[in-house]
Amino acid sequence: MRATAEQSAERKKGYGVKLLRDLPRNPRYSILLEPVWAIPGTIVLFYAPLYMKEAGLSDIEIGIINSVNLYFAFVFQLFAGSVTNKLGRKRTTLIFDLLAWSVPMLIWAFSQNFWLFLIAYLLNATSKFVTVSFNCLIIEDVEEHKRSKVFAMLNMIITGAGVLTPIAGVVIADFGIAPTLASIYFVGGLLMTAMFFIRNRYTEETEVGKELMGIHSKTHVFRSLVTSLRLFGRSFYKRRLFPIILITVLSNLVLQLNFFQVIYFKEQLSFGDRVISFIPVVTAVTVMLLYLVVLPRLKRRSEEKYVSFSIVLSTAGAVLFLLIPAGNITMLFLTLVVLAAGNFILQTYRDSLLMNRLGTHEKADMFSAVQTVMTLTAIPSGYLTGLLYHYHPVLLFGVILALYIFLMLIMLFLHDPQQRPQVTDSYNNM
Repeated sequence: MRATAEQSAERKKGYGVKLLRDLPRNPRYSILLEPVWAIPGTIVLFYAPLYMKEAGLSDIEIGIINSVNLYFAFVFQLFAGSVTNKLGRKRTTLIFDLLAWSVPMLIWAFSQNFWLFLIAYLLNATSKFVTVSFNCLIIEDVEEHKRSKVFAMLNMIITGAGVLTPIAGVVIADFGIAPTLASIYFVGGLLMTAMFFIRNRYTEETEVGKELMGIHSKTHVFRSLVTSLRLFGRSFYKRRLFPIILITVLSNLVLQLNFFQVIYFKEQLSFGDRVISFIPVVTAVTVMLLYLVVLPRLKRRSEEKYVSFSIVLSTAGAVLFLLIPAGNITMLFLTLVVLAAGNFILQTYRDSLLMNRLGTHEKADMFSAVQTVMTLTAIPSGYLTGLLYHYHPVLLFGVILALYIFLMLIMLFLHDPQQRPQVTDSYNNM
């Protein structure tokens, strides 16, 4: 990477920028700007179920909105790879960030009924385009052994933003959930919009993106879709690829099923608003300690081993979750620490391992295909979570534990005996 006056100036800005010094332009600016999205985004997404409840929506209505959102996300995901290749990573990210976040955030700010929430969530479903384009934008020009570092830093920022939720909790306790969340949605929407334009200004199209834009400029999106699905079909016969795809799909399903977690803490375990507001703080502190203190001191391990370890840890957390006595804060926070550690390690190394195993020129198509299957699998989860929680809350979290146990079985097939696992040590490259 060519040294520039801009890079020289950035080296003087302190430790935070030093961590990014060895990364190309796109991930550097994306990581630096991510807090603008993460701070309001983390708060509103955490409190979204309670916000909808406060607006008068029932458990079933909330579940229906989630399922409709996932259905349309599936439809959009089908075309995400082809649109990303046709328009480019940079342009696709800007267009659909505005459509999926800027507009819905402002609608959510004034949502007082089922239909407004439904419209906002339908628009938010277009974020599936961004999932593909943004991941390609920040990763394609990065060396393989540094990609887990990029994912880790972004995950840490998003999770770390949770330290501010107690402030929101204090305001909610004084003014109520509806007015507090409405204000955060509105201001957050304006901040996100500014951030999207600034990030677009300071990032550039990837080399692979430029090449594919030329190839796909006159290709119909439906033809690209067929190519994408054909490539995905071949992945079922690749032993090194299929297990990580399966782990990615099912771990995403677990995330969808956890939507009612905050409601469970409040209604079934009798934790107050102030205690609940500290839940993201515990998660954030755990993640930051892992990233900054624990992981850099561990011996070198393959990404496959980190993924396997994270699944075991997450399964243990799911067991502890079912054992939390009502009102027991110590047990609650212990469980949160275990789950946060497991989920952070899983998401970081799972995504890095998946991207590294996809072909250089097939990343957008293949990643879009994987995301499509993830969304298709998750479509019934919205209604299912509402139904299970309404019937018996503990049953929902029992299903989550069963999925983690199934993931433990899949991880036994994660390693390919015919290939030496690639050893990465992204933390030593800081």
